[in-house]
Amino acid sequence: MGKYFLVFILICSGSWLIIAPLMEGDLWNDVIIVREDQSVTLSCFDSPPTSSVLVTWKMMSPREDRWSYLLSVNCIDGHTDGHSSEVFAGRTFEISTDASLIFRAASAVQGRYSCVVEQNDKKLQERIVLLALIKLTVTPTPPVTVDSTLRLAAQVSPSSVAAWGTWVSPSGDQLHTEISHGTGGLLSKLPRITSKDNGVYTCRIRIYGNSGTSVSEHRVNVTVNVKAVFSFKDVTHGVPRSLAALSRSLVTLTCPSVLGDYVLLYWESPDSKRMELIFQFDRWRQSYTNQTKPHLHLINPASLAAAGNFSFLLNPALKDGGLYLCEVFLDDKAFSQANRLSVLHGYTKSSRTALDLSCMYSERSQVKSVRWSYVQDPSRFLQSSGVLGRITISLALPVTPETAGQYACTLNLKNGKSVQYMYTVTMANIDSTISPRPALPPAAEDVSASSYVSTFSFLLFLIPPIAVAVGVLLWRQGYCVTRRSVEQSLSHHSGEVENIYENPDDLRQQTPPQGAVYMDLKPMGEMDVYKELERYNQCCG
Repeated sequence: MGKYFLVFILICSGSWLIIAPLMEGDLWNDVIIVREDQSVTLSCFDSPPTSSVLVTWKMMSPREDRWSYLLSVNCIDGHTDGHSSEVFAGRTFEISTDASLIFRAASAVQGRYSCVVEQNDKKLQERIVLLALIKLTVTPTPPVTVDSTLRLAAQVSPSSVAAWGTWVSPSGDQLHTEISHGTGGLLSKLPRITSKDNGVYTCRIRIYGNSGTSVSEHRVNVTVNVKAVFSFKDVTHGVPRSLAALSRSLVTLTCPSVLGDYVLLYWESPDSKRMELIFQFDRWRQSYTNQTKPHLHLINPASLAAAGNFSFLLNPALKDGGLYLCEVFLDDKAFSQANRLSVLHGYTKSSRTALDLSCMYSERSQVKSVRWSYVQDPSRFLQSSGVLGRITISLALPVTPETAGQYACTLNLKNGKSVQYMYTVTMANIDSTISPRPALPPAAEDVSASSYVSTFSFLLFLIPPIAVAVGVLLWRQGYCVTRRSVEQSLSHHSGEVENIYENPDDLRQQTPPQGAVYMDLKPMGEMDVYKELERYNQCCG
């Protein structure tokens, strides 16, 4: 095989890894990955020889282009005739009885090893084994404090041997693993660790090449100290931001521009001084929780690794104004960014005589002013009324050409930013819905009915005066006929005249005076009225 360079691209749990160019003369029969300072045994034979042969071991480091002699031994029927050892690069190499090479791994002896089998100065076979090193790191050193971020790192050298790699949890679940481009590094994290994260974690490496073992596994043990809780002492605070937005319009809540391990978003309502956790996202566990606001979400969470941006999009209602605190955590550091949001909400209310335009606004602490204006003539004075958090103007109905047009409610923040609510008042849509309908003339067939009703109403109007007149006449008639008797009656009761209705029973028990007249005043018809008038003329006329 000629000399060439190969480049491989692989995917590991959503992350891309570009494998470094393979070494020149990339011929080998097997790849072994071991941790530094572990014992290594390199086999020479696929099947032991049946005759006497000479076995020679050589080595080529990654920085060299020639083989270095290590040691040789005679082998008969697959067994050596003696035990040989050699010191090279500070390491002791030994040949076992089956002609295998034994030594302890180190970066100084990393590279390719060649086992040449010869008989009578003729090469019978050559077996090349590539030795790669893997370095595993657990940070912080166990036992790990509760709420800290556990970092599991693996570094494979040379990186060209790793075709794929991942970390596996004690329960066997594959963790989200990021692989560094061209370096062969694998990294997994467990933020906000708890006692449930105790156990043995496994790093699995799929080896590239003609390997007898396609996957190499390496384990680390993690313990958690449940009696200690981690506290972030290194906190970086960003410059607070003041924002204003219309209700139901998108607004960006900025977070620190750090590709952290997880993010927490807190909210403090204008009417409360208590911070409430409303959103949390763990990019390593690929989990998020939105506690209270369904109209809140991360900006393109699928591209977080590329963008490094944990910012949020909010579609606020009026009640969603307040202080939003975004905290991003990276290893043992924390970054904080505050966003104070005022929300402006406009609405209308109409009656038969007026159209009310109102603006309501939240998070008043950062609001400088709120006012209505007439867009076509901003200098026009608009009479407004307001209470805390609301301002209203009233337009008389029906709408006229002078009052039709656009009206703007502008909210200004103390930092100079502003937001506007616009409403257009038109003559057509107001007059047709608000103005009373005109009275319609009566139809032809209804004329007689109207006349009848008018005549009846006139008669009803005349009855009360006629009744009064008749009453007067009757009183006068009674006065002419019985005046003397009535005088006698009054003189008979002169001792009780103060209030004759105080005791009606006493009045009923008294004997009426002789000649007294009692009249029964019943409702009279029209003929009765005429008869009484005739009697009056005969008596007193």
